Amino acid sequence: MKRQTILIGALLLGPAAMAHGQELREVPRNRTLITQGWDYYNQVPAPSNYHPYISPLQNIRNVLHYTINEALFYTNHQTNEIIPWIAESFTYNDDFTEVTLKIRPDVKWSDGEALTAEDVAFTFEMLKGAAPDLSLSSTISEWVASVEATDAQTVVLKLSKPGPRWAQDTLATGQVDRFAVVPKHIWQDQDPKTFNNFDIAKGWPVGTGPFKLVKSDETSAVFDRRDSWWAIDAGLAEAMPAMERILYRPATADAMTQLFANSDIDIGRALNVGNLEAVMARNPNIVSWNESGPVWGTSAGCTWRVVFNNQVAPFDNPAVRKAIAAVFDREELADLAFEGSQPPAVLPFASYPGVVKYTSQLEEIIQESGVAEQDLARSEQLLTEAGFKKGADGKWQLPDGSAWPITITAHQGTSLPPVVTSQLQRAGFDAVFKASQDSAYFEALTAGDFQLATATECGSLYDPWQTLQHVHSKFAAQPGQKGVSVRAITRYSNPEMDALLDQMEARQPSPDDAEYMELVKSATRLMLEEMPQVTLIEELHAITFNTTYWTGFPSAADPYAAPYIAWNGFALVRDRLKPRE
Repeated sequence: MKRQTILIGALLLGPAAMAHGQELREVPRNRTLITQGWDYYNQVPAPSNYHPYISPLQNIRNVLHYTINEALFYTNHQTNEIIPWIAESFTYNDDFTEVTLKIRPDVKWSDGEALTAEDVAFTFEMLKGAAPDLSLSSTISEWVASVEATDAQTVVLKLSKPGPRWAQDTLATGQVDRFAVVPKHIWQDQDPKTFNNFDIAKGWPVGTGPFKLVKSDETSAVFDRRDSWWAIDAGLAEAMPAMERILYRPATADAMTQLFANSDIDIGRALNVGNLEAVMARNPNIVSWNESGPVWGTSAGCTWRVVFNNQVAPFDNPAVRKAIAAVFDREELADLAFEGSQPPAVLPFASYPGVVKYTSQLEEIIQESGVAEQDLARSEQLLTEAGFKKGADGKWQLPDGSAWPITITAHQGTSLPPVVTSQLQRAGFDAVFKASQDSAYFEALTAGDFQLATATECGSLYDPWQTLQHVHSKFAAQPGQKGVSVRAITRYSNPEMDALLDQMEARQPSPDDAEYMELVKSATRLMLEEMPQVTLIEELHAITFNTTYWTGFPSAADPYAAPYIAWNGFALVRDRLKPRE
């Protein structure tokens, strides 16, 4: 073990053992939590920029959310329990147009300043004024009419429209875009669109979490435990986290298997089931959510889909979209792409208990639509009626007789694109897929620079509207313009759908409310008729944890929190981890 500690110490410190002029102390391996983050990178993206609201950097969901930043509220997505943190509570007025936040009186920034309602109000105003250039800014601009800190612990938000689920979804969910308070005393004199929030000598980035950034370069970012943390004084945490250091070392998809096998990382992006089982055979300390497979994972609140760019011909034609949707054999996709570890799905809703109360009432709509099963004859009929025909090579041509090449934009390291492409090719489509790393992939999706794309869709944690909303026309940026959400990428527009979604948005959701349930059914039926995207599989990540040095990870046997590293709630997991002595 001594030799291993020395090697890891050299890795953490680097050849010069220096970080911007300061020597880093050596920390034993079993006091160091090594993370790959979640998104795939060859190196730390922009190592001198720790702005939490610049999307391409993905700082806020790779490592900042369990080191520097903390949330107003966390959510245990296994139970939908809201856990107050920086804030004590949120309350609505009677018509859901006003939200009152109560901020804890004893929250401290890492530089010793008190976090007050002024910081929270300032952050809302900053985002509202910076729309649409910063993450979450468009949502804040759309929803927050005004914000006021009425005293040191009270923030009053007046909403532009009724938002019965707005506070939970925006302030407590923390999956992709998430709300992180910034210190007014530092940010008020900065341009929020260009400020890099980085100066180790000044202690930047300043947050409320129990860690501070001590080193950042292209190879890694090092966060050391601070001497104090307000959450202990407030009684929210019993002690400081057990790890003395968190090392963020980015890696590509190809490197993940070896890193886990060699115990070079403790946490990171979930492996696909084949790689997980191979790594488990080499390293018995690798665990997942379930103790056995092939279904190793648990719901991520997400589904896998093929997305059409509804603004690009011929995919602006519903008949074409439905014809392509009829090609897919979901059982084969599940077996070949995910080795039977993830179940087929027709609707973009996850299997959390609260969501199942809705989806159990939608089975008749699925059956009526006929979209659950592969139907190649139906696909051919739809295309023929729309004027398409096959050439001498057996490949579909456009109605004018020209070739019809289809490129599927894909995320590097995902297993679905090859199987989707193969099924399209067998049905006569001249299809290929092009895989890109995170930055290029997400940029293409939000810019509308794609024909078809394989992508996940997340959101349905307790209510179908959370994913249905992604086909609202407010997300359909004009051709050539960048969209505002990496989830809402179909660029679909339909006034009938908008009207249904607007009515759902203004109501408090309940599967026992007949009127609300009728809206859910109507929107679901229209989704299947128009097919702006095709839902294929429910995403169950084979979440991967290495217990060589750390124990206490959540599991099916101990589901104290959702296991997803990219979600805000992973801070609660961090505090349950214990070193293996």
